[in-house]
Amino acid sequence: MLSTRRLAIAILVACGAMLLAPAAMAAAHSGHIDLQDGLTLAQQFGYAPEFRQHVVTFDANNVPTIRSRGASQDDTSFVQRLEGGVWVRHDLLEALRVAYPDFTGTVHAGGYASDRVDFDEQGRAYTVLTIRLEEGDFRNVLLSSTDGCATWSVLELPFGNDTPLSGENDRGNVASEHDGGRLLEGPPLIAVWRQLAPWKGAWALLNELYVVQPVWVGDELALQQPVPIRIDFLGMIQGAGGASFAVTSGDQTYFVYSTVAPRGTLTTPTYAATYYHSTNTVGPSTRVAGSRPANDSHDTPGICMDSTGTLHVVTGAHGWPFRYARSLAPRSTAAWTRPADVLTSGYRDRTTDADGAGKQTYLSLVCGPDDVLHVVSRQSRRNVDSHYPGLQYSALVHQALRPGQSWSAPDLIVVPPRNGYSQYYQKLTIDRLGRLFVSCSYFSQRDPPATRVFRRFHHRMVLISEDGGGTWRFATTADFLAGIAEPDAPGAGASAPAPIAGGS
Repeated sequence: MLSTRRLAIAILVACGAMLLAPAAMAAAHSGHIDLQDGLTLAQQFGYAPEFRQHVVTFDANNVPTIRSRGASQDDTSFVQRLEGGVWVRHDLLEALRVAYPDFTGTVHAGGYASDRVDFDEQGRAYTVLTIRLEEGDFRNVLLSSTDGCATWSVLELPFGNDTPLSGENDRGNVASEHDGGRLLEGPPLIAVWRQLAPWKGAWALLNELYVVQPVWVGDELALQQPVPIRIDFLGMIQGAGGASFAVTSGDQTYFVYSTVAPRGTLTTPTYAATYYHSTNTVGPSTRVAGSRPANDSHDTPGICMDSTGTLHVVTGAHGWPFRYARSLAPRSTAAWTRPADVLTSGYRDRTTDADGAGKQTYLSLVCGPDDVLHVVSRQSRRNVDSHYPGLQYSALVHQALRPGQSWSAPDLIVVPPRNGYSQYYQKLTIDRLGRLFVSCSYFSQRDPPATRVFRRFHHRMVLISEDGGGTWRFATTADFLAGIAEPDAPGAGASAPAPIAGGS
């Protein structure tokens, strides 16, 4: 028989569940998440997962891995892996302290510039970080693990001393090739850049761009000589979107980048080029598309490859349609289809037609095992649904491109609790089964200035879609367990499972 205290607790829990149930059921039935103002996710939905709500990536056995983060845009300290049914914590910082005794912390590692762990076909793990040293110096580093993330080695990357200190355009100066639907074939291609001068435009800087390829030499990683690409590189925004700038097949890696544009130009140019591993050289660049507005690093592009070897490029945009093109020949950046708009409707006012205009920002891009492309973006919407009649609001949405078809109309993922400006800091990944996962937050510029930085990454969530992006719900540990090929096999050489406890 329950004691009086335990009975009271049980009644309170049951009542709380009954109060939460209608909102949670409504979100599940709608196929997207409708946020309510003034409520946390735990209060509105009972959402309090045992794993960190950050970018989820997958190895060859579909074991999920999450690099830690908290409220800070800077901090990370460990990697979580689902091993033997338990979320296991693997430390990241000890290797950095050994390599840099004056190490004091990570920079922009809470998803603002770097955010994830990627795996290659041999099961080796990689993650890029920028770190701060005691005297205020910075270093860019690539961490690698050959034992299931249990231990890490550190390789210093170029231009760490040139990492920007602060400012609206500060998004770091290093980016890594990501798994955009394919496991890495080896170490990721790395992009590094350094600022040369300011450039006309609120989100523009003139940068010198290089690519650098790490290679395995026995059991250690070494760097090839950096290859110069352009001295008019625009830079990248990685805090939201996070599409991979590169994809590899065999001896070749195909990558994309944007450049600054001359005064009077309306669009930001996007180019593609091929890196050749055997010679450590880069072929000629080919223009793929232009996106709007000009000289705006929100136009950061992404690239992926389907099972036929066809390359797919989508440009970012800032309140305009993304632009899409595919390669005319497999595994070649030499020629591209005529670019087309990804989104052509959704914002209706007296200046638009009945469908409205397409307005999207922050590109997330992956290619599924069925060769379907998936894009997630922030969409400005007005007068297209029952939300905020007559007012503009910014939703997180998904679109798909099936072979031989046109881009789908947007599917809602998250609807904000307020109209006007919203930011989701979203990242999209896909597992080996083709299930989609979105890591995101919710931020409103209408928050009081004193709390904006603290609240930038509140409402953190990890969402899953099992139907190709049509419907979304909160991901659970059971979802991840169901996808693992060998759920009882921990990473090779991994340390004994230990419960997660605290930290960023």
